[in-house]
Amino acid sequence: MTGDSRTIAVGDVGGTHARFALATLTPDALPRIGTIRKYRTADHDGLAAAWSAFVAESGTERADAAAIAVAAPIEGDVLCFMNSDWTVDRRTIRAAMGLEQLLLLNDFGAVAHAVSALPTGSFEPLAGAARELPDEGIITVAGPGTGLGVSIIVRRAGRNEIVECEGSHIGFAPRTARERRIEQAIAERYGRCSVERIASGPGLADVHAALGGDAMDASALWDAALEGTDALAEEALDILTGALGAAMGDLSLAHGSSAVVLSGALANRMRDRLASPLFRQPFLAKGRYRERMERVSVLLLTEPEPGLTGAAVAFQRGSSQPVTDRRGTGANEVT
Repeated sequence: MTGDSRTIAVGDVGGTHARFALATLTPDALPRIGTIRKYRTADHDGLAAAWSAFVAESGTERADAAAIAVAAPIEGDVLCFMNSDWTVDRRTIRAAMGLEQLLLLNDFGAVAHAVSALPTGSFEPLAGAARELPDEGIITVAGPGTGLGVSIIVRRAGRNEIVECEGSHIGFAPRTARERRIEQAIAERYGRCSVERIASGPGLADVHAALGGDAMDASALWDAALEGTDALAEEALDILTGALGAAMGDLSLAHGSSAVVLSGALANRMRDRLASPLFRQPFLAKGRYRERMERVSVLLLTEPEPGLTGAAVAFQRGSSQPVTDRRGTGANEVT
């Protein structure tokens, strides 16, 4: 710690990987994220074990406080991950990690904190008239990964309130006979077909299988779909893109949002599709509300590690330290 700055640890723990780093918090500035270390969740018994590996390998002074974003609803004493077998007991985890302070927040709540604080240059317009986020109103934040994360930013009178939610678990609404067949195949396998079962990283394999495709390594399937080297994989990705567009339009209506921000490595790999009619037309196709949807801005967050940045921002805000907002004209606070 130097002057008014403070160093904490930050983490972003999803269904596949746990990422940790040290972050320097300084008043009137965005947090600075240090070297990031990544661990496969399958290689560790839980959060405390992965954290111990980070502490042992980082070779830096151990932080006494941390902000950790987790891919789980922040409800009850025991947090259960939706896409891994990890659980976190909030009554014991701080002591198990040897920390004096610990903030746990939903992973896409953290992304929303980052979105609300990052500068305009961190976003690329995909659709809609506006090229910047609105100063007032509601913003939907989402992104496909091991699951499909969703959160909400409410901007009122220069303040940002972050609403963590589980919007990806609404039921998938098929638009065509082909999508109805895919929904039925996925529901038969899992008991229910949510939006996340299709519009996520693992969703590509399920859609591909429902189309009659042979089993493929997940990474190879995504490469083939994005590079256009396998026609059926590419078709599956087109369906996934349309389902994501339709779902984002539905969530924008449900949230009352005037902007949608898409985030994550997969969204950035899908940039061309997200900027195309494959995404845009299902997003707009809301019957009498089409004109309203045409006014909604869709932006891509290009920040590579928004979960870590957002976790640091959330801690900073919770510590009553101001964060320069995306316009560079004041401080954002979360109430």
